[in-house]
Amino acid sequence: MNVVETFDLVKVFPGVTAVDNLSLVVPERNCFGFLGPNGAGKTTTVKMLTGLTYPTNGTATVFGWSILTEISKIRKVVGYMPEFIPKPKGKALDLLVSLAGLNSSMDKQSLRAQARDLLEMFDLWEVKNRKVHTFSMGMFKKWLLALTLMGEPEVLFLDEPTANLDPVGRVELLDLIKKLGRERTVFINSHVLPEVERVAKNFAIINEGKLVIQGTMKQLKETISGGTYTYVVKCSRPEELRGFLESSEDVSSLALEEGKIKLTTRNPEGVWVTLNKAYNEAGITVTEFREAGQNLEEIFLKLIKAGEEEAG
Repeated sequence: MNVVETFDLVKVFPGVTAVDNLSLVVPERNCFGFLGPNGAGKTTTVKMLTGLTYPTNGTATVFGWSILTEISKIRKVVGYMPEFIPKPKGKALDLLVSLAGLNSSMDKQSLRAQARDLLEMFDLWEVKNRKVHTFSMGMFKKWLLALTLMGEPEVLFLDEPTANLDPVGRVELLDLIKKLGRERTVFINSHVLPEVERVAKNFAIINEGKLVIQGTMKQLKETISGGTYTYVVKCSRPEELRGFLESSEDVSSLALEEGKIKLTTRNPEGVWVTLNKAYNEAGITVTEFREAGQNLEEIFLKLIKAGEEEAG
């Protein structure tokens, strides 16, 4: 099931098209990385999906409900964590209960019990009576995520959730987000690609308001590689193994570098058959066989560059 779907979604501000005919799908129960440079239209998209701004054209659905006509239903099942928000002046526990009560049908006692559970989960229970505006940025971000989870939303929209955090705080928050993605849908806006790659399973890349590509990491890599894969092979006798691989029609190119073989292929299974043949016929043992794949940041930069060149 797709939790979020957009259909030619457009948002125009005076002098600029922030979102330009955006069509994407977000599957349920996973972390979805919505990626793009600053100013690409990520935050505007989320604001349309959560009812904070109205689209100029097109539409979208969340759990099948239209953002044009059923936004009140959508707001009951989503949580939104903005990138920038002033630290409120109030006690951590009391604020969670009072703010969540503005948009929840749960009674105060139930909200208070939920707030306690969340503060304990995020290691904030000991500071429940401390005023939020005195929190460090790491504590505040965890408190803000707890607020986003109040009312038990089924989908979370997190806008640059690790912004302004130190490295330790980033890791802690990302670990929490990864756990949340196992039980609900988490939609993450970010331009910090290594962080999103750490938690997300599905991705969409947007640039200048337009969708560049969407899919799993494997699909993104295949788009960039054109179906050609690069592998690194380490073994006991690389010179002999090179002879086996050079005779294989499944190996497109081959190089021996620092005792390791680097090869390209369009058929990884065929290469594995050749490696087994080398073991059976010559006793050559492979100790490492790994894909020398590109990371998300490399894919992102190549796709953005290709899109700009095509537009130019």
